[in-house]
Amino acid sequence: APPSLPTYRCRGLAAMSTVGSRSIPPEELQGALFDVDGTLIDSMPQFWPSWPEWAALYGMRVTEDEFYAYSGWPMPDILRDIYEKNAGKKVDSEFVAKLLADYKVIHNRRMDEVGPPPRIEAVVAVARAHVAAGTPVVAATSGLRETVLRHLAEVGLSDIFPPERVVTAADVAPGRGKPHPDIFVKAAEVLGVDPKRCIAYEDAEAGFEAAWRAGCQVIDVRDYPGYPCPPALRRAMEITRARRTWLCENSEEPDAKKAKAEAWAESCAVSADQGGGADDSGFAVEARAVTAAAASRRSA
Repeated sequence: APPSLPTYRCRGLAAMSTVGSRSIPPEELQGALFDVDGTLIDSMPQFWPSWPEWAALYGMRVTEDEFYAYSGWPMPDILRDIYEKNAGKKVDSEFVAKLLADYKVIHNRRMDEVGPPPRIEAVVAVARAHVAAGTPVVAATSGLRETVLRHLAEVGLSDIFPPERVVTAADVAPGRGKPHPDIFVKAAEVLGVDPKRCIAYEDAEAGFEAAWRAGCQVIDVRDYPGYPCPPALRRAMEITRARRTWLCENSEEPDAKKAKAEAWAESCAVSADQGGGADDSGFAVEARAVTAAAASRRSA
């Protein structure tokens, strides 16, 4: 029998890893859609140094917090937004192409210097478990195609994500990258399945929104055990989660959603799905922190 998908030891954070309440029954699952940078591959820390070097070419400054705030956006859209905000004027597609060309020179040089980024093993395990279980997978990414294909090959993932199973922002209409749903819709089309019967694995707010708008069940992989989470990313997570306004489902009010999330966290502190006993994993530690925060808010 094929291996079952990895299960969470902690009920509360298993629930919290799913963004929203959509849950596809196993017998109805038709496809698994995976973001790449920050989801399958820990490439973000390697990408970051290229940004300030690129910005300096144009007399601009970019912070690491801003870098993580742009997570999930297509690169041309990011560069356009940064330049227009700094220059105080709009630019055309030809100028954006120049910005991108300059960035690629810096980025490719740095990639040659530092070598391939590491895999995020917890997510890779999920992808391979899907394949073993007979669920087709496809990459759905805002990354530049040449960079994505290079990294997938370097880290040994091109066997399950060959070029024909990789969808990027270049495969949809200009301006329709994440947070628009088009990349995930296109990824489902590649598999010949309904996006509403797909589960999407993501690490960025723009990606969560895109997958949600496509109709997918959405998983936040940053809750996985061992996920690499530098301080700037943690700050970005706090800000984007607090500002999340796009997640609309049924008639549930925001306060009700918050209460439900807190209840999930509290259940995690006292119970486990498997094994029982004390759990000092990253899941349990984070659960205790969330539970304490919930109690603090109620007593305030």
